Amino acid sequence: MGWKREDFFFMRKCLALAAKGEGRVSPNPLVGAVVVRNGRIIGEGFHEKFGGAHAEANALTGMSAGAAKGATLYVSLEPCSHCGGKKKTPPCVPLVIKSGVSRVVIAATDTNPLVNGCGISQLRAAGIRVQCGLMEKEAREQNEFFFKHIKSGKPFFLLKLAQSKNGKIGVRGMGKVRISGKEFDKCCHRLRNRYDAILVGVATVISDNPRLTCRMKGGRNPARIILDSHLRIPLSARVLRNAKREKVLVFTSEIRVRKQEKALLALGAKAIVCGKRKVDLKKMARALQKFGIYSVLVEGGAKTAEAFLKAGLADKLVLATSPKKISAKDAVASPFNVHLLRSMKNARKGKMGRDRVIIGQLKP
Repeated sequence: MGWKREDFFFMRKCLALAAKGEGRVSPNPLVGAVVVRNGRIIGEGFHEKFGGAHAEANALTGMSAGAAKGATLYVSLEPCSHCGGKKKTPPCVPLVIKSGVSRVVIAATDTNPLVNGCGISQLRAAGIRVQCGLMEKEAREQNEFFFKHIKSGKPFFLLKLAQSKNGKIGVRGMGKVRISGKEFDKCCHRLRNRYDAILVGVATVISDNPRLTCRMKGGRNPARIILDSHLRIPLSARVLRNAKREKVLVFTSEIRVRKQEKALLALGAKAIVCGKRKVDLKKMARALQKFGIYSVLVEGGAKTAEAFLKAGLADKLVLATSPKKISAKDAVASPFNVHLLRSMKNARKGKMGRDRVIIGQLKP
């Protein structure tokens, strides 16, 4: 299809608007929309929070009668046409039709069985010209959590790790060893804002005592998930400090320490048994939806990353390689070997400060 330069410009605007909803719309998709007449934007909006108005409604609402007549609506995801499921808002298609727009340009179709082309069909039946597929790859990647959950019912897992030039991620017994630069660290906090939850193993809590919060301006803290088969987590751990106000889930096994379990509950954390002698990651993944978690940023060490790879749960990898070397005798090797990195799909390489960064899919 022969897209014009201005089409790309306005769809990029939609995607940028959609990104403003990161961390606040789950399990809904990120969506942005702009209304254009004579090459000028006369309305714009995005899905701002779960349960709130959709992007199309925010872009069209407030216009004077007839203002959108004959205009083009650009939207990053197919407008919804249903009232089913747990939907909290009216469908957008009738509003789009009523607005009088003559053309709708859509980046990606909605694979939700309740939509899946129905919105497009209804728009065309109303005499509106509909074009699809503009910047579809970018739109689908922006909503990779949503598309995976719609297809499989499972959460999306991203492994994030930094390693030294010689393939080491730390030193045993030394606690946290700073490897990546400030640019990659800023990227990590953007990820924390975007994902529903952040996950580490209990060894990371004991050695580093992290808060696992988002320190991005205007960001929001993800839910915290700790893998702790024996409930060894110290009750003084900083990750537990706000457990009565923010979601902290400790996944454990049947051989947990019951006294520690009661103490965690008193602090506001939830202890969930998933496994007989150690945490069963597949059972944990199935349990997350009950807690409203559809995307997880895995920030644990080598053992945690290896466990996710072995379980076949890891969807994507973000790996930063620093120019630094770690030569200590007890240095911990990175779990990401050359073969794994070469097998990644849609891999992108770049630089953040002095760090070399690779991002790609770990499975179809």
